[in-house]
Amino acid sequence: MKNKIFTLLLAGMAIFSSCDSDRDSNPVYNQPETFTLNKPALSDNIFDLNSSSHIWLTCSQPDYGFTAAVTYTLEISLTDDFEKVQVLPTQFTTAKMEVKTNELAVCATNLFIAEGKVKDDFPLQTPLYLRLKAVVTDLKEPVYSNSIEIKTELEYTLPPIEIPKKLYIGGDFCEWNWDNTLEMVPVNGVEGKFWRLIFIPENSSIKLSQTSTEETSAGFAETTINDNYEAVVTDNSGKIGFTKGGWYLLVVKAAIEGAELRYTMDINEPAVYLFGPAIGDKWAPEEALKFTVPQVADEFFVSPAFTNAGEVRACVIAEDKDNWWKSEFMVFNNKLEYRGNGGDQARVQGAVGQKLYINFTAGTGKIE
Repeated sequence: MKNKIFTLLLAGMAIFSSCDSDRDSNPVYNQPETFTLNKPALSDNIFDLNSSSHIWLTCSQPDYGFTAAVTYTLEISLTDDFEKVQVLPTQFTTAKMEVKTNELAVCATNLFIAEGKVKDDFPLQTPLYLRLKAVVTDLKEPVYSNSIEIKTELEYTLPPIEIPKKLYIGGDFCEWNWDNTLEMVPVNGVEGKFWRLIFIPENSSIKLSQTSTEETSAGFAETTINDNYEAVVTDNSGKIGFTKGGWYLLVVKAAIEGAELRYTMDINEPAVYLFGPAIGDKWAPEEALKFTVPQVADEFFVSPAFTNAGEVRACVIAEDKDNWWKSEFMVFNNKLEYRGNGGDQARVQGAVGQKLYINFTAGTGKIE
């Protein structure tokens, strides 16, 4: 009997111990209002951002009520109200941070460029204001530290801007999944100029990007729009919004303006033309040579019937009518292939009465 009582007592103690452990492993979350970013050593001195490699910063972790895995991002501003900020690309996961001075210099230069400074205004001495933003995964509210001021010597520090060799389109049409962006087609031999036939749904938006990621994307503010086909384009929260849905021929030219890469987008009729011997040696765009345009995204553009046996050529006009070949394409083994910056494509033969069918969404086609 005594053994049974002793066993029950041990079981009870285990239960209470388990409850205590549960309380320890399920802490109550506290939403902190702020945390402390410490001034770096020698902060009264002037930091030469272009001759040093890094600055060490330290902070106290925000009091979440438990030890959390925190991600810190560093924001800088020219004013202590942080109305205009730049965010350093490197993030930190510890309370001791090795901040690259080159990243600080690039962000500071961008802030001054936005204020109207030009390259000849540099170098300059300026205070910079720094603060940290702390984020914990699955907790929605970020926490901001106090701000600190450092004195800096700043040279003009921006990476050289280059005209992109590739250009992509992301948007609602691919549910903003940047893995499913459309790569634009280079206009043969014209630096920084691209085109693409695309179906854009009604009241949806797109952005341009130098890579198939959002990080290099550009929207309404960075793009001059020439709406030549009544798409009714709007600024949709920074994106390029299309009020009217349907097929469009987008022709985009990238150019360097000052310290920025800007784009000019022509929104044109989705006109596809049949050229060459198969249509009686016609080599200039005209209404009778146009393909029919489908009403939905995943159907064929259809050419006029071939009037002659011989070479089949097809194009859009992205440069001018005399340089139609700079934006031509053809179907090979049911696959659509663009000339782009390549040489002459292989010649495809057609017979009288056949037509060329092209699905620009699926990248397929046929002659029959």
